[in-house]
Amino acid sequence: MNKQLSYLLAICFLSGAALSTPLRAQTAEPKTPATQEAKDKKPAAIPFTGKLGAVDKAAMSITLDGKTKKRTIRLTPQTRILRAGKPATLDDAVVGEEVGGQAIKNAEGQEEAVSLRVGPKPETEPKPKKQKKDGQATKQ
Repeated sequence: MNKQLSYLLAICFLSGAALSTPLRAQTAEPKTPATQEAKDKKPAAIPFTGKLGAVDKAAMSITLDGKTKKRTIRLTPQTRILRAGKPATLDDAVVGEEVGGQAIKNAEGQEEAVSLRVGPKPETEPKPKKQKKDGQATKQ
């Protein structure tokens, strides 16, 4: 009799655990691919261009003069600064000069530059066109 009672209690316990498992799974936040991607995704890059209004070397920031408002962008030690396609420093930036780059929003909502181009955009050579010879595409 004791043995039968033990088996009966074990079966009740296991069936109760099995029935409660799906209920707990439904109350948890569903992990859909879209939800997981949003958590793993890096912040989107925000392009910027304009005239350099001010340079604050102490605060590591620049201010762009805009048509309607000024825009302040912070620089980090990881910010890549280029002038004419070559590495540069914040000391190379001159007020009134054209600048551009990519920024992201940090946790405080401020824009941080990922890259900064100082000076006009460098001229790029056009890519060579492909010509077809005997039905095959070749590069010049």
